[in-house]
Amino acid sequence: MPTAHIPYDPRLLVTSGRSAAEIEREFRLVLAAKLYELGRVSLGEAAELAGRSKADFMFELAPLGVSVLNYGIDDLDHEIHGA
Repeated sequence: MPTAHIPYDPRLLVTSGRSAAEIEREFRLVLAAKLYELGRVSLGEAAELAGRSKADFMFELAPLGVSVLNYGIDDLDHEIHGA
């Protein structure tokens, strides 16, 4: 699987009080949540990218300001009009 590397200042570890593993886990969550919010990946794909179960990922979306119900205009129009 391809990987991406996100450089960050080591001071982030000190100021956040978190370990490198915790910071990297949070980066994965935030990236997955944003991709889900933009409609680029499904809920399941985002959860997998974040390294969490679907249920855990869904609970972690609200504090990030991302709705679990990720309907775009086209999705809503399709639901209403069936087209």
